[in-house]
Amino acid sequence: MPAPDIKADAQRVFDVIKGGGIAITPMALGYSLATTSTKGLEKMFTTKKRPAHKRHAMGGNYALHKELHLMEPEQAEIVRCLTQDFDLPLAVIAKYDTKHPILQNIDEDTLEALTVNGTIAMLINAGPFQDELVELTRTAGLPLLGSSANISGTGTKFVLQDIPPEITKIADLVIDHGRVKFGYYGRSSTMIDFSGPKPDIVRIGTCYDVIKDHLKQFWDIDAPEDPGEAALPHGHLKQLPPLKSLERLVAAH
Repeated sequence: MPAPDIKADAQRVFDVIKGGGIAITPMALGYSLATTSTKGLEKMFTTKKRPAHKRHAMGGNYALHKELHLMEPEQAEIVRCLTQDFDLPLAVIAKYDTKHPILQNIDEDTLEALTVNGTIAMLINAGPFQDELVELTRTAGLPLLGSSANISGTGTKFVLQDIPPEITKIADLVIDHGRVKFGYYGRSSTMIDFSGPKPDIVRIGTCYDVIKDHLKQFWDIDAPEDPGEAALPHGHLKQLPPLKSLERLVAAH
């Protein structure tokens, strides 16, 4: 079997999701479900059995982060250094440009489920496949929407064979790139909120040990200790209240 062609596989995914289809895609942190449409996103949400306090996720790359997020220079430099200089994956929460063209293609309920108190979360530097796919969606003015390819609460899947059949069943296309780069962490992305006066850890995840160390060494920022996967299996330090629109979606299924 030949090695994967990342550009060709990303184009195959884009051709499926640009019309509202669903694909299972590899990223450095785990396998994900991807779409560009509200209909596809809602199908993922209900199939995964996600509770109403869970928000939708948006995939990004560094270029889209720079366009969409509004940040103070020092905090923007932290993100640049962590993701570009140190090549670490990071889910960035920050205030955003409400007039960005990509957001104009998202309906009101979906945008509400993507945002919290004037911020939007975006996973960046999640590997060359996601970077390539986001460049295609970004150029087309479409959002890359999705979630981990799992049943909610069961953890990120790091090889295709571990994805539940009910998840693969809803996918119009499945891309298998073998075991993902950061699977040994056993967690999703580390998530940091940059909307306040200093970075605030929202979720402890992949590469957190390195991120925590760098925050202290280079910016004198103290981050909380990781209590370990047994004590905090999914890494969340905070939980959001449920959204009425998502409660209606859950109730309808």
